[in-house]
Amino acid sequence: MELDSDPHILLTNDDGIDAPGLRALHDALSAVGEVTVIAPDRNRSAVGRSLSYGRTNSSDGGDLSLDLEADSFTSLVPHTDHDLGYAVDGTPCDCAIVGAKGLEPAPDIVVSGCNDGANLGAYVFSRSGTVSAAMEAAFLGTPSIAVSMDTLGYDDDLEPADFERAGEIAADLVAGAPGTGLFDRVDYLNVNVPGPAADPDGFAITRPTEVYEMDAALEDGRFQLTNRLWQQMSNRDIPDDEDTDRHAVLEEAVSISPLRVPYDVVDTEPVRTVFDRVL
Repeated sequence: MELDSDPHILLTNDDGIDAPGLRALHDALSAVGEVTVIAPDRNRSAVGRSLSYGRTNSSDGGDLSLDLEADSFTSLVPHTDHDLGYAVDGTPCDCAIVGAKGLEPAPDIVVSGCNDGANLGAYVFSRSGTVSAAMEAAFLGTPSIAVSMDTLGYDDDLEPADFERAGEIAADLVAGAPGTGLFDRVDYLNVNVPGPAADPDGFAITRPTEVYEMDAALEDGRFQLTNRLWQQMSNRDIPDDEDTDRHAVLEEAVSISPLRVPYDVVDTEPVRTVFDRVL
């Protein structure tokens, strides 16, 4: 899909509409196109591709049971006006769908971010609200860019100025894409920027790392999860291949992963043989 040279840009995120990363992207993108913000009214991090569709009482934490017949397959997505656009009582994917299908004119591109924290590795695509919003737009046929910044170990309160580099990169990508045919070949980009204290050393075209590790334990009658990857990343000692996203960010380069929405099917003779045997 070819982008317009003066694009309508839908901006969303998962940190909430008042997050400094979204404000920074809004200001940067406004210089290269017309920006409409539709974002969650509060932090919705790590909700993945969840939707509010068909659910009731989503704003008061009450019954979340599905009643599709009663709702006739249509569900309200409550919102309030905001100085940046629309604050939605819903998920990042709700925002992407509402923006891609409910706006006139429809957006030429969706930008999601900038997330407070990197979104690196194949495993994050079904977990990160930031990346999930970009994926949702891509499934709906709208080019998209997810933008995140590594903030691990950065203890100061973040301000929009801390996301300035991320905003510049997002604006450059949106402004530079028209006429290139990029989004005829790619559905969405996952962009990760080194932290605010870093001096990024160029950019790298990367693939999502497949290195993944989580631990769990039952101690004192309670379950607990431990993210070993973040521990290792904090120490800067994860054994990722040089062409991966996390390796690039740890080397203080901007990581750009050009991606297509997931649809790979493993249809091989050995797989077919298994099905023939068991079915």
